[in-house]
Amino acid sequence: MIELKERRLDRAEILKRAGSLIPAFRKRAAQCETLRCVPDDTIADLIDTKLLRICQPARFGGSELGWEMLCEMSIEMARGDGSQAWVANVYAEHPYIVAMFADEAQHEVWDDNGDVLIAASLLPVGGRVEKVDGGYRLSGKWPFASGIHHAGWAIIGEIGEIGGRRDHLLHLIPREDFTIDDDWFTVGMTGTGSASVVLDGAFVPAHRVIQAADILAGTTPGARINEAPLYRMPVMGFAQTALAAVPIGVALSMVDDFKDFIRAKSKSPAPAIGLELLHARFSESAAEAHAASMLVVEASRRNMSKLAAGLVLADEDAAETMRDSGYALLLAKRASTRVFEATGAHGTYLSTPIQRGFRDVEVAGNHGSLTWDRSAMRYAQAVLKS
Repeated sequence: MIELKERRLDRAEILKRAGSLIPAFRKRAAQCETLRCVPDDTIADLIDTKLLRICQPARFGGSELGWEMLCEMSIEMARGDGSQAWVANVYAEHPYIVAMFADEAQHEVWDDNGDVLIAASLLPVGGRVEKVDGGYRLSGKWPFASGIHHAGWAIIGEIGEIGGRRDHLLHLIPREDFTIDDDWFTVGMTGTGSASVVLDGAFVPAHRVIQAADILAGTTPGARINEAPLYRMPVMGFAQTALAAVPIGVALSMVDDFKDFIRAKSKSPAPAIGLELLHARFSESAAEAHAASMLVVEASRRNMSKLAAGLVLADEDAAETMRDSGYALLLAKRASTRVFEATGAHGTYLSTPIQRGFRDVEVAGNHGSLTWDRSAMRYAQAVLKS
């Protein structure tokens, strides 16, 4: 049985534990990229620190903290490696979604193993959903399930019929009911193991299904049991701040590496040409990465404060959150690109973390929920509507 103090980690302890993982993440970064999934040693470290439980309900041994804490934790871990931090982020994020399901489903997931890992592919991709007696049968292939290789459960999103109408449904599926198509071959975020989940007529009982309408309204079955404000936060339009935190943390680590690069260059016996220009690029990149981190943490804190006050997050809140997370990613990409370019040929060696950081920030920034054009249009449409 976990001690109470271990169940309810506070901010200082979470950031301390996240920071303690940075050296190991950096050391394993190349191995993670070669494996195309997170090393077993990293999985063991994450479970041992209990950091993956911060969004898990307290009644199952979690800390049920606010979303801003997940963002801060993810920024810190990403200073070590983007891929490992991304997978840690989604593993820590998904218990918040499981907590929205019916009580029976939550017990199925956590009674035997409170540390079980959960992957997800939430967006509909055109799979087959058949309504049958007592639930649904699903068939198809769902991509981008980060961390799927170590997951004991998967959350799958697809359009299905419920209550006589069609809605975006989330289905909770145990490991024995799905297979993995190891199709994750990418230029960046290579170590996330974001392969595809394959289902072939998998039966999902009704208690392991929730609908988007209830998630948006904060009226899911689990929200009536787990009363922390977190479990009334909609996924779409709000949860992406945690994903944005990872490339932001990577950009911050690139700024730190750039600082070391400049210091080494200034101590070189050869004349340091253009050192003042490097100083200017360092300062601008540092400011952008820091501003990006403030944007996503504050956006999440703002949403959690409204939920704690008993308010329902509205369309305007989602638009603001998308604006801030999208622009934060834009800042992180600017900082990352500037650092990569400023290091010249030095930064292109595969042995340097700067090139990996640049590739990871670019690929993470292509995530559909984080692109600036989409976020900017969403915000403008919400604010400028008549």
